[in-house]
Amino acid sequence: MKLWKNGYFHTMEDPQKTYHLMATDHGLIIGFDDEIKDLEFDRVIDLNKAHVYPGFVDAHLHLLGYGQKLLHHNLSHLKEKDEILSELKKIFKNEKLFAEGYRECGITKDDLNQISTTHPILLRHNDYHSLTVNDKVLELSQITHDTGVLTEEVAQHAIDSFPKYKQKEVEKILTLSLKSLYKYGITGGHSDDLYYFNGFDETVAVFENVLDKFPFRAHLLMHHMTIEDFKKSGRTYLDQTYYLQLGAVKMFYDGTVSSKTALMKKPYKNSNDFGQNVNGKEKFIELVKQARNYHLPIAVHVIGDQGLDEVIEIIKTYPPKMYHHDRLIHTPWIKKETIDELKKLRVSLDIQPQFLSSDLPWALDFFSETPELVFPWKTLLEAGLNLAGSSDAPVEIPNPLLGIHAAVFRESSHDGKAYFTEESLSRFEAISMYTIGANYSTEHKNRGYLKVGYVSDLSIFKHDLLSMHPNKFKEDIVEMTVIDERIVYDKNKL
Repeated sequence: MKLWKNGYFHTMEDPQKTYHLMATDHGLIIGFDDEIKDLEFDRVIDLNKAHVYPGFVDAHLHLLGYGQKLLHHNLSHLKEKDEILSELKKIFKNEKLFAEGYRECGITKDDLNQISTTHPILLRHNDYHSLTVNDKVLELSQITHDTGVLTEEVAQHAIDSFPKYKQKEVEKILTLSLKSLYKYGITGGHSDDLYYFNGFDETVAVFENVLDKFPFRAHLLMHHMTIEDFKKSGRTYLDQTYYLQLGAVKMFYDGTVSSKTALMKKPYKNSNDFGQNVNGKEKFIELVKQARNYHLPIAVHVIGDQGLDEVIEIIKTYPPKMYHHDRLIHTPWIKKETIDELKKLRVSLDIQPQFLSSDLPWALDFFSETPELVFPWKTLLEAGLNLAGSSDAPVEIPNPLLGIHAAVFRESSHDGKAYFTEESLSRFEAISMYTIGANYSTEHKNRGYLKVGYVSDLSIFKHDLLSMHPNKFKEDIVEMTVIDERIVYDKNKL
């Protein structure tokens, strides 16, 4: 039995409700303050006036993709074509080169061919839906393309053409990812990994092996290409092990704004292009019907306002079972009338507040007309919809403090200006997205609050997130991360 003392325990039941002592035992919270004063403890942890919140959860990321990014060369700090090409020439070692975080600035296969035509060069774009490659990649993947700038399924095919990692290598990637997430105070994540590495069975085995050593509340979405493997495995929806769940069927409806593949109601500027349904509407409907036949909910990537409306109509036609709810991932651009339609569905919205900081104001320049609602989180919350906070790492840094800052202050990382501030959340609302809201889809009833009987997953910070200076959100203030009563990260013991 452990006593956690000298802290400020924020229950998340309301902004004012805090305690100063907390007791835990066998992974659960057993009491606070006066109700535990007569108990005897095996261990006492002095928190030195730190602020304790329920364990933060990232509701949409790619755990293996994030670990892979930590291994690869990262170009996200570079913006100009010449400096990127200079960096690539510097790091090229006469072997395959895979770089992450490239921000589109006009590089084509011709530029990469100047570096090498005998070794594959792949630049994964920062939106993770596009890829720029040289002729060697096109040759090996048997793709014919004029520019080498590939999007969506073609980009994924190019990546799939190369040998996969060995299982032990994937385990190392996942371990690297989890250790990094601990430092951000993250105790759980909902991840889309089961299709992109070594297949369903081996990837699930990787998670089971690693989570046995490095605890983390992992909830894995099942890419639609893995559903038959899921059924053949004999596994069930949700709980697999103490730390692992299998979740909804992940599928894509449209693409991204930067590649002009997000499906919009109005055409992109100076064009007749409205975006696209990446799989085709009829194929998407068949995927939904397949999930329903297997009694599974769906998790849909949808960015455009037209795409969202079409997905809503499909879900209304093919609704989830009464005991399930679906997930809509991203939804940054929304028509006002769409809110009422969303309220009719059993859905949770997995949003990425950091996308506002990254995408505004430049994303608005892609549109011929600004959508009616732009990252409308306040409107969605007031409509009674569940919002789950996430980063979509490795697209963004999986730091929930940056997400909270973006949700509250709505500042662009490009010009420092605040955009559409009528949609700002309170700090308590923003924190709730990473605690209460992010746990909604796990269907567990004992996560997201500090309450008796709830799991002892804790995110512990040096300052009070509800009142500290805004600049502190951008500092390293995580003191400790606790999962299942176990301290997995302690800043003072590095």
